[in-house]
Amino acid sequence: MNTPVYITSAAAWIPPAESAKEAVADGRYTAEDFTVNNILCLPVATGETPVPDMAVIAGRRALERAAATTGDRVDLLVHASLYHQGRDWGWTSAPYIQRELGLHGAFSVNVEGLSNGGMAAIDLAAAQLQAGRATTALITTADRFCAPGVNRWRGAYGIVGGDGATAMVLSTTGGFARIHAVQSLTDASLEPLWRGAHPFTTFYGEALNDLRTPKKSYLEEVGKESVLQRCEEALLTLVRSVLDTTGHKLDDFARILMPNMGHGLMQVQFLQPLGITPERSLMDWGRHTGHLGAGDLIAGTARLAETRQLHQGDHVLLVSAGGGYSLTVAAIEIESVPNWTDTTTDFALPADVTP
Repeated sequence: MNTPVYITSAAAWIPPAESAKEAVADGRYTAEDFTVNNILCLPVATGETPVPDMAVIAGRRALERAAATTGDRVDLLVHASLYHQGRDWGWTSAPYIQRELGLHGAFSVNVEGLSNGGMAAIDLAAAQLQAGRATTALITTADRFCAPGVNRWRGAYGIVGGDGATAMVLSTTGGFARIHAVQSLTDASLEPLWRGAHPFTTFYGEALNDLRTPKKSYLEEVGKESVLQRCEEALLTLVRSVLDTTGHKLDDFARILMPNMGHGLMQVQFLQPLGITPERSLMDWGRHTGHLGAGDLIAGTARLAETRQLHQGDHVLLVSAGGGYSLTVAAIEIESVPNWTDTTTDFALPADVTP
């Protein structure tokens, strides 16, 4: 990247968590899934906080952390999400978030991308900064997996949904980490894995919120090995491209962050193809958060910084994937360790879960 792009700040807002064991006991979660996923609890937003306001909370935290470097200037706001944002049609949440944060003069836009939305937003925003069309960008994510629209515990194979919001400030003027490379790739041959055989709908409200049905029909059609092979090929192609760009090897990265999926799925989708161990990731922390929709990688970055699990000169690889099958990978270098208060663990854990 010719024009330097930095991560100036990152933040997350995560509500109190519900016990996975209790979900098994009352029939919302299966004992088999509990064992395979190894997720101990899920944060669940309650009360009257709408999803976009969750993003406002995280965005405000990130902006406060970045203020010393960027002041109050934000040229671009990109909001990513996986699930319902409060309105079905005729409205987008990014301008609402912009207005609530008082970001006058910025351009705001929503992006999709399912689980890869947050990282795709980082890629798009970094490109705008590198092209000279902005000097500061705010990326936000927010997801809340509310019943009856979706069952957070059983909605998808190998994934359980935790509520939360995240935010990250990118800037060309400085930050605690520099982005050396960020690239994205889509293997559209896997698109049917998220669509299945169900016909297209014609209006909002018809949509099926069971993510297992389309995957089951596609896996029955092509076989599990075909899907895993294409996922692995896309992942390795993109990771190798980023490594070639930076001149690094995987062994050079102190940390490798990935989506907070169930541990069984993460083994076959990420750990085994990349040849890495869980200790280099934040999988242990992800046992408390589950999958934060579009925000796993931003939350993970904030977590590493807040808990001082980084050192100056460390290289960190962010590896994300989502429906489509789309992936984004970013290589960053830590230039300084910020002195931030740990907010990613201020959400209350259930009594049966040890911090």
